[in-house]
Amino acid sequence: MVENYVGMGGRRSTESQRNIQYMTGKRADERDRAMQYAVGQRTDEQVRNMHYTAGQKTVRQRSNRPYTERQRTVRQEKELQYMRCSTAGQKVSGRNGAGEKTKGTRKMSAIRRRNRRIKRFCTVAAGIVLCLGIVAAIQGVQEAMAGFSMGLPNRPGNGQILDGEEVSLIAGTQDFSEELQELLEKNEETRDYVENYPNRTQYSNQVIDLTEDFTAGEIPLLMQWDKRWGYNAYGDSMIGLAGCGPLCLNMAYLYFTEDLTMTPRKMAEFVQESGYHTAAGTSWSLWTEGVSELGLEGNELSLDENVMQRALDTGGLIICSMRPGDFTTTGHFILIRGYGKDGFYVNDPNRRSTSGKVWSYDALRGQIKNLWVLRKEL
Repeated sequence: MVENYVGMGGRRSTESQRNIQYMTGKRADERDRAMQYAVGQRTDEQVRNMHYTAGQKTVRQRSNRPYTERQRTVRQEKELQYMRCSTAGQKVSGRNGAGEKTKGTRKMSAIRRRNRRIKRFCTVAAGIVLCLGIVAAIQGVQEAMAGFSMGLPNRPGNGQILDGEEVSLIAGTQDFSEELQELLEKNEETRDYVENYPNRTQYSNQVIDLTEDFTAGEIPLLMQWDKRWGYNAYGDSMIGLAGCGPLCLNMAYLYFTEDLTMTPRKMAEFVQESGYHTAAGTSWSLWTEGVSELGLEGNELSLDENVMQRALDTGGLIICSMRPGDFTTTGHFILIRGYGKDGFYVNDPNRRSTSGKVWSYDALRGQIKNLWVLRKEL
């Protein structure tokens, strides 16, 4: 019994173990198959889902594409219509405002042009005023310095060489240096006058006696560069450089009146103080209006040989304004005192040499700008 029991027990244990191993293996196999089945099923489902999803998307895209294109086309047409309407409205409004805009533009352009013209005018006017002020200031300084320098002593060594001789130039009168040198180069007769310029103060206030220069019934020949009066002022220059007008009048006045108290110095003062000296020189109105204040009569003549001869025959003297030529390089006055068979006799206040010649009408005609006859008033 015991053995049977033991044997039964051993057998049961073996069977139990085999059953357990069997069940365990079976269960493991079942689990493996279940897991493989589940994995495979899941994989199949994923693949089917992916195919389904991709196909569904493709179908949807294909089905939505015509709708999207139609929608875009409709939107584009609406936008084009809106833009056309807007453009048309802008064109209409632009047409309506074109007139006002054009008028406004023209008005603004006119205002700008007017402002530019005003600015240009103001600029030109300011420039002219400035130039006139500068010229007036320079002239004032020159006159002041010239007046001041008349009282200064001579300064040796401050000079310029003229044909080997030194001519001192006092401070404030340097403006005459080139003119004096040019005068000497053109007219050797002026050498004594130019060389004595440093000593001008002893002549400028000297009493003038014309007794030796005048003979009754004759027209005296007076030189503008005579030291007795040549250094005295005439305008912004000196009588010796620019006093041909007063000298011609002085020669005629002495002939008609024999008043020896009227010297070239006084005659230059008369011409200047009476307003017959201008920036250009002696005014032509002196020979018609100014001479009447001296008891003389002056009338303009025509440039004709016979007319000139008749004026001289009736006791007149002729004053001529000359162009550049035999008597001058700029402008000059001469006096014609008579005529002969070979031509006219001239008193030139700048040269004795030209005064000693006889001048034919043809030689004078091209050089005369204007002429006047002077007589004593009745």
